[in-house]
Amino acid sequence: MKIFLKFYKLGNLYSYFLVLALLNIFFSTASANSKIFTIDDVEISTPFEINFDKNQIIEEGFVQAFNQLILSIIKSKDYIKLEKISLSQIKGTIETFSIKEEKFINEIYHVRMNVSFSKKSIFDMLESQNIFPSLPIKKNIVFIPIIIDDDKRETQIFNENIIHKNWNQNAKNFHLLNYILPTAD
Repeated sequence: MKIFLKFYKLGNLYSYFLVLALLNIFFSTASANSKIFTIDDVEISTPFEINFDKNQIIEEGFVQAFNQLILSIIKSKDYIKLEKISLSQIKGTIETFSIKEEKFINEIYHVRMNVSFSKKSIFDMLESQNIFPSLPIKKNIVFIPIIIDDDKRETQIFNENIIHKNWNQNAKNFHLLNYILPTAD
């Protein structure tokens, strides 16, 4: 009789873990497909003048976020077709936006904002221009620049290397590869 009681308790335990595993599988959000494109940390700075218009600056942020998104999902040669897109068309693709930070420093207005675009609207706009987008996937790559100078018989690595010093000077927000450079520390 004790053996049957042990199997009954183990059966309940196995049933509990089976239900827990099924709940984890069915309600997991790891493979959720988003219906928006989000561009984070769009920064704009402009002098604070008499004819200052905050709405104009926000609209400039929309244009910058749109350009950053478009440059990350289409080929550069197709970007020429989208140069005539009006601000009202860009606003029509915006799902939401939020201002993360705004400040006035030395009579200069700084704003940092996030803009979310509707995937369907963006894809419809690109399809109307006969442009075929791809989904952006950002990748991190460890890059170790090493220069070997045969004449001096020395190896230059890390901070003494000119490649290491100047590598990230031309980094853009729409680039999909993020190069991680190690430090000498």
